[in-house]
Amino acid sequence: MRRAWAYIISVSALALVFSPVLRPSQRDSYPLSTYPMFSDDLGRESALPTAVGVTADGRVRRLSPELISGGYEPVRAYATVQASIANGDTAQLCSEIAQRAVDHRTPDVIAIEVVTEVHDVVTWFEGQKEPLQRIVHARCSLDVGPVATR
Repeated sequence: MRRAWAYIISVSALALVFSPVLRPSQRDSYPLSTYPMFSDDLGRESALPTAVGVTADGRVRRLSPELISGGYEPVRAYATVQASIANGDTAQLCSEIAQRAVDHRTPDVIAIEVVTEVHDVVTWFEGQKEPLQRIVHARCSLDVGPVATR
C-alpha cells in the first residue's frame, strides 16, 4: 500500500511540474516564461527623458545621475526626470540640476536642458548616438535661472 501511495504522489508531482507545457502559452508565468521584457517587439524608437548640459558652442554633454537626481542610481535619475515632465515642474528640476552643476564645477557647461530624446535603438548600438528628436522641456543657465520652453 505504501508503494502505491508513493507512485500516486510521484505521478501527481510530475503532472504538476509538467502541466504548464500542456497549457496554451498565451500568458507569461512561472515556471515557464517567454521573458516578454526581452522578447516582445518594442519597436526601434525609444524615448528617454533626461537632462543634459549644453556648452557655449551648442554641444551636448551627458550629465551623471548624481547631477540629475542627487543620487548615484541611473534609474533614480530617469524616474526623477520622467516625474518632473509628467508633473510639469521641469523648470524647478532644471534649477536644481544647474545648482548641482555649479557646485561640481562642470567644465564647459553653460546651460542645462531637461529633454526627452528619441533614439533609434538599433543605430544607437551601431554607434550613432545622436537622437532622432530632442524635445526641450526646460532650459536654464548656470548663472541666471530657469527658462521654461513648454
